[in-house]
Amino acid sequence: MLYYYSDTVKNLLLAELTVDFASPLPVYEQLKKNIKQAIARNIILENQALPSIRDLAAFLKINPNTVARAYRDLTQEKIINGRAGVGFWVERSEQLDLQKADMLHDEFMKFTEKAIEMGFSRQQIKTMLGAFFSEEDTK
Repeated sequence: MLYYYSDTVKNLLLAELTVDFASPLPVYEQLKKNIKQAIARNIILENQALPSIRDLAAFLKINPNTVARAYRDLTQEKIINGRAGVGFWVERSEQLDLQKADMLHDEFMKFTEKAIEMGFSRQQIKTMLGAFFSEEDTK
């Protein structure tokens, strides 16, 4: 079953899908990354329709071929499914679960690097995380 989104969900989704034209990362790669993050954060749900290629291109003010390339790559990665003219939606797959785990790992590494830059040792970070999860377990 394919779920379509309300205007509120559509606006939230479109707010997540931004591009930085000054970034060295190609626009289609930025778009892929943003879609994966929106899926990982459950902003885009399993079986939920994605904006059409034309709608997303118009919203982002980019060439529709750029959106099509991002969607094609995500389809090949088995993150989404569909085709131009029919529509695209989020696919439920083990690949998606692996992507989420990879994204969480990347975010954790960024967090750790920032903490070390702030002067915390790895042991201090480990102690803080242990305390945090101990507090969470008691709730």
